Amino acid sequence: MGCLGGKTDEERLDEKAKREANKKIEKQLQKERQAYKATHRLLLLGAGESGKSTIVKQMRILHVDGFNAEEKQQKIQDIRKNVKDAIVTIVSAMSSLTPPIPLGNPEDFFQHVHSLWEDEGVKACFERSNEYQLIDCAQYFLDRLSAIRRNDYTPTDQDLLRCRVLTSGIFETRFQVDKVNFHMFDVG
Repeated sequence: MGCLGGKTDEERLDEKAKREANKKIEKQLQKERQAYKATHRLLLLGAGESGKSTIVKQMRILHVDGFNAEEKQQKIQDIRKNVKDAIVTIVSAMSSLTPPIPLGNPEDFFQHVHSLWEDEGVKACFERSNEYQLIDCAQYFLDRLSAIRRNDYTPTDQDLLRCRVLTSGIFETRFQVDKVNFHMFDVG
């Protein structure tokens, strides 16, 4: 039995358990504070199509686990849309730039695109793409059309890097390089 105002054994044990729990919590908070301070935060800002999202994708491929099969499948439609947008832009520019060879054979889309990309007039128009706005991945995807048009097509890392999709919102990616933590923000 304790003195007047003293604590019982049970109360002392309870206080000791609370102190130990508090120490564990404080230790965990300290670790988290250190990790937060050691993390480099990168904010990517820039004009549209300046490469912000491409940098994020490169870091993901190099320092995270890249893109899984499901994510690659989801990008197929974006890549095919890039092909369509590129060829539509080129064909639209053909009339304003007046290249020498007109087109006129509406077959299956990819066969048509393949035919268009082989067309000398389209190639001449493409060579003048500095005179109109053409997505930067146009030549890459049009050159890879035979692979992209296949039903069993799976995008490569390079395909994913070159794919252009309008970014809106804030996207964050976390990765580590040589034991240094990075937290990257893409503001699109």
